[in-house]
Amino acid sequence: MKKIIIIMLLLISFTNCKDYNPKKFESVKWKNASPREKGLMASDLVESKILIGKSKTEILELIGKPKDSSNINFHYLIEFGYMAPFHLDITFDKENNKAINAILLD
Repeated sequence: MKKIIIIMLLLISFTNCKDYNPKKFESVKWKNASPREKGLMASDLVESKILIGKSKTEILELIGKPKDSSNINFHYLIEFGYMAPFHLDITFDKENNKAINAILLD
């Protein structure tokens, strides 16, 4: 019985993973997208380093208001559709308030 449950969970996981089709980041689409749609653009957003060197104001213009923020971080909810939501975490330099890092965290 335990093996059957494990096999079923694996099949469900693989079924949900097949729908992941990454998309190129587009600011207009991002701002109006669901967390799942943002998930399809998140990898390109991080890997392209579009946000690095941008001010908080510039980032707000590009991707909108974060779910949560602090003096040195913005956090955005990201959903890939096959696991718990991720967060896009943008870290800012304390001195010049420019983005120095953008990563996806689970």
